[in-house]
Amino acid sequence: MIIIDSSAWVEYFTDSKNAELIEKILDTEETVTPIVVLLELSCKSFKENWNFKKHLNFIKSKSMIKGINDNIIINCGQIYINNRKKKSSLGMIDATIWAIAKEYNAKILTTDNHFKDFEKVILLE
Repeated sequence: MIIIDSSAWVEYFTDSKNAELIEKILDTEETVTPIVVLLELSCKSFKENWNFKKHLNFIKSKSMIKGINDNIIINCGQIYINNRKKKSSLGMIDATIWAIAKEYNAKILTTDNHFKDFEKVILLE
């Protein structure tokens, strides 16, 4: 299972150099997009004038959408506090994505260096 981070979706939708790799992952792997990622993408779409409804429908067709549960909430706080000491720019949404990945024993597909210390990260460059 692979968690698709906001930055990976942006790479895909902007047809970056990583778009082909991401498309291959979407076609061959079980993928999850956390609700918090959808919230980030919604904000970005309005800022950059994207057709978010079209992107949202595509994401829902290619990836399971996951919310949060009690374990994720508890682990998020621990991840946020423990890693914020090392990475002052780690945000609550990043900590939530990290907690969701731990909950599902999943990898994170991202361009975000906040996740480079996560043991199961696929860091796109």
